[in-house]
Amino acid sequence: MKNNAGKKNRILSLVICIAFSLFLIFIVQTLFVYSTTTITLAGTGPSIYFPEDSWDFGEITPDELPTYIFKFRNIGDEVLIIKGTKVSCESCIDPVISIRELNPGEESELEITVNSLDMIGRFTKRVYVESNDPVNPQVTVTVSGFIKEKNESVVQPQPKTQPQPQTPFRIGMSYFGKGEYDKAIIEFERSIELDENHTESYYYLGQCYLQKGIIEYNNKNIFKAYSLYRKANKFAEQVIPQYEKIIENNPKDLNSYRRLGYIYEVRSIVPFINEYDKALEYYSKALELVVSPSSARNTGIIIYLNTRIGYIYFEKKKYSQAIEYLESAIKMSSHNTEAYYYLGLSYDKIGEKEKAREFLSRVIELAPQSEWAQDA
Repeated sequence: MKNNAGKKNRILSLVICIAFSLFLIFIVQTLFVYSTTTITLAGTGPSIYFPEDSWDFGEITPDELPTYIFKFRNIGDEVLIIKGTKVSCESCIDPVISIRELNPGEESELEITVNSLDMIGRFTKRVYVESNDPVNPQVTVTVSGFIKEKNESVVQPQPKTQPQPQTPFRIGMSYFGKGEYDKAIIEFERSIELDENHTESYYYLGQCYLQKGIIEYNNKNIFKAYSLYRKANKFAEQVIPQYEKIIENNPKDLNSYRRLGYIYEVRSIVPFINEYDKALEYYSKALELVVSPSSARNTGIIIYLNTRIGYIYFEKKKYSQAIEYLESAIKMSSHNTEAYYYLGLSYDKIGEKEKAREFLSRVIELAPQSEWAQDA
């Protein structure tokens, strides 16, 4: 069993290459080509077949984590091997394959969970399933839906009214959800021109530049990526005091605590900058709010916050506290690969090797192609 030294070294090397950028990659995102679903004739080797390859969730409650299960089967005459899955947005989609080796006629499932915590409006996301099917080695499965704004209700009967105007922010969020970041940037900038205090426009403007930087880094364009990270950090610096002001006026604003926790967590990856305590402060306050008796219990965001807090305690070398929060996360979600990974590392650090192997084996089972599995 390997430790996480390799991963940490790679992160540090990346940070040095982009000249200590203050906004680094939190979740790696890659670009992939589209493929179409075809059905091959039986008797020509392994053949993957999805009876349905798209699903629309309809309207989704804010902070919900909707899940849908696609069934697929091997209609060929040889063993079908699922090599892995790739996604159009790694921070937005969590795909899990139930069975990866299918004999002829056998069936498996692809469970897709959408992370709607940082999206608003219409979205379309794609999962690419790669296999040893010689004719159709990559199948594209699509999920879509519409995420309501936080102050809207999914089911709210009202008299017929005129549709809400398409503001630049709404249009920008629609582009952001589809991964069209250049178009989203234009709309968020328009939104700021109309209202220079529109906090969420600044936040998502920074997110657009961050995602563009991730794409450029994956394409080996290091200097261009560095320039985009700097732009992302500029907007992070602008938005921090805005969120702090919101909290000052409304100490129960969950979204602002969560946003600040995320910003400080990502900045702490940079050498010589340690803002994990600030990230922990805001994440902990957010968790306190969401589990309070007066708050509607939202399982998705509780899982998210427990995972983030557990990770930060791991980075602070407080492994017992990390284990406490990460175990809370996996009790509510048995497919939380990141939580299993840092649980395994935490148990390894305190000398409980058997438990460490158990959790790291789960990582390999859930996401064998992931960087976490390669380091497990």
